[in-house]
Amino acid sequence: MASSYAALGAVLPLFLLAGDAVLDPSGSPAAAPPSTGLLSIEDACKQSAELYDLCMETLSPDRSSLTANAAGLTRAAILAVQKNASETATYLSSIDEDDNVNKTAQLQQCLEDCRERYEAAVEQMTDATMALDMGAYNESQTLVAAGQAEVKLCQRGCQDVPEHRSVLVARNTEVDRLCSIALAIAKLIRW
Repeated sequence: MASSYAALGAVLPLFLLAGDAVLDPSGSPAAAPPSTGLLSIEDACKQSAELYDLCMETLSPDRSSLTANAAGLTRAAILAVQKNASETATYLSSIDEDDNVNKTAQLQQCLEDCRERYEAAVEQMTDATMALDMGAYNESQTLVAAGQAEVKLCQRGCQDVPEHRSVLVARNTEVDRLCSIALAIAKLIRW
């Protein structure tokens, strides 16, 4: 019995040292480094199942995606969401300000609400990219999911406005799918 306590006494400091290695100087858990292995765009996009073609179309033109690991491909996917959401917010602002577009009060409200939601989604994608860069992978995924929820709320909030179909459905669907791709690829990050 005494020898097992002695063995435990010899091993315990090693566990404590290993535990300290996972803490940064402030005492909070540090992010584990992502896997450094390169990942092909094809393998990453396979994670997005039925969205494979859109994933390939989105990530292939991005030169940084050609030599990236899972975190790098996730970053490229999040930036694609951010770009698309930003373009949609700008588009919604231009329609909102265009007096040549016949807008009912209901459509006007829909456009304003969706513009605000898209602006929030853009901010969340910016924050998601920063979180990813800092190694806060779970937070990054949560922020992408929050941005995706903003787009879905835009869609739901305008579903009773017949005119919104020609203005928003395709854009909402695209951003929603890009968020799904980013979240699917993020699952490949090993920490």
